[in-house]
Amino acid sequence: MKWSYRIARVSGIDIRVHLTFALIVAYFAHHFSLEHGGRGALFGALLVCCLFVCVVLHELGHSLVAQAVGVTVREIVLLPVGGVARLTREPEHPWHELIIALAGPLVNVAIGAVLLVVALLSFGSGWFLEGGLAEGLTRPSWGGLIGNLLLGNLMLAVFNMIPALPMDGGRVLRAGLAMLMSRGRATSIAATLAQVLSAGLIAYGMFRDPWLMLIGVFVFLGAAQERAASEASALLVDLRAADVVNPSQVVLGPGDTLGGVVGLLLRTPQTHFPVVHGDHLLGVLSREHALRALSKLGTDAYVAGSMQRDIAAVEATTTLDEVRRTILEKDGRPVVVRGPQGYLGLLSFEDVARVVRVAGRLEKSRLLRPTEPARGSSPVI
Repeated sequence: MKWSYRIARVSGIDIRVHLTFALIVAYFAHHFSLEHGGRGALFGALLVCCLFVCVVLHELGHSLVAQAVGVTVREIVLLPVGGVARLTREPEHPWHELIIALAGPLVNVAIGAVLLVVALLSFGSGWFLEGGLAEGLTRPSWGGLIGNLLLGNLMLAVFNMIPALPMDGGRVLRAGLAMLMSRGRATSIAATLAQVLSAGLIAYGMFRDPWLMLIGVFVFLGAAQERAASEASALLVDLRAADVVNPSQVVLGPGDTLGGVVGLLLRTPQTHFPVVHGDHLLGVLSREHALRALSKLGTDAYVAGSMQRDIAAVEATTTLDEVRRTILEKDGRPVVVRGPQGYLGLLSFEDVARVVRVAGRLEKSRLLRPTEPARGSSPVI
């Protein structure tokens, strides 16, 4: 994600902080400084950082369970509205989605239980019964830190279980529905409910709390994205890689210069160029890599020095939905399509997006979608 910076790596998962995270740190620091000055500002900044450590643990709960059931997790990103674990694909079975979704809130419940024990040992039960907790929430103190973290984790557990996609409760709802009906139908129902609830949250937040309005907008857009992804998967599952790969893609040689590539970038919408030598595919040069290399190395540099060599391959019979998942798992790099006689071409994320647009229009027009591979000559490499 743009404007985000890696701060840690756990179990192969990058933990990144978005630049806008500084806004919520500043907000909490300002809030506590109004009454307690500089000490309050430091306490507010410390509190929000501790809260977001809990958010990271919440997202790691999701991520580690996802890895256990075979789902790759690309990264965890911290935003002002919370954390997001970016999975490369959705779980294949409703049961897997259910346990992944429940793992995060259960982590917050466990943290809350630990904090409760710490509070009882530090302050005794009278701290709760005599109003010490409520009073401590507004003061920069050890009790205020424990109390705010305890309350924050309970709120995270409860709030995330609201049945609204893409929140955990919405995923639990979808998983339960998917056990009774198709995943696409389950997603549609869960997304509709999420958008109704988020509309109410936005309306309430407009008059009471801007943060609630922001969360409502996040949920509304997230539900729309979940619906779009589900519809895209439904369109792609019946198409195969060989149905849509372009057999006439422009290819490069390793000895071609970047200066010679400039003309191709201007003449063709192709975003990735296979680099071949004889009958062998050596790598791929993307448009973005070519432009960056031109600015650093100049026009006389060879293509071989700028191409990507680690390229995944899929069979011609692979569904486009699986191709899309493979591209995501490879950080957006295109995949090589291989048929019985060898290389057929490249498929990139842009190609898959184009197919989704075309297939969607065909389906809305009640026209047949392509089910036979395109006929024509293709290089065998």
